[in-house]
Amino acid sequence: MISLNHMPAKEKFNFAKSYAELQKIVEWFEKEDIDLEEGIKKFEDGSKIVKELKEYLDTMENKIKELKK
Repeated sequence: MISLNHMPAKEKFNFAKSYAELQKIVEWFEKEDIDLEEGIKKFEDGSKIVKELKEYLDTMENKIKELKK
């Protein structure tokens, strides 16, 4: 099962929503004038989202492999 630290336990993982959240963080970093403290927090948040997205994709890949057997 996927561990989603920033989501309530009963809420289903939403790949598109998490990906959009990650895109917003990337866009924030692309601005010219960023705050270091806020940047560190956003980097941490982005890292967590990337981990969750990867875990989700790995889970889906394994499901597809099982279906192909």
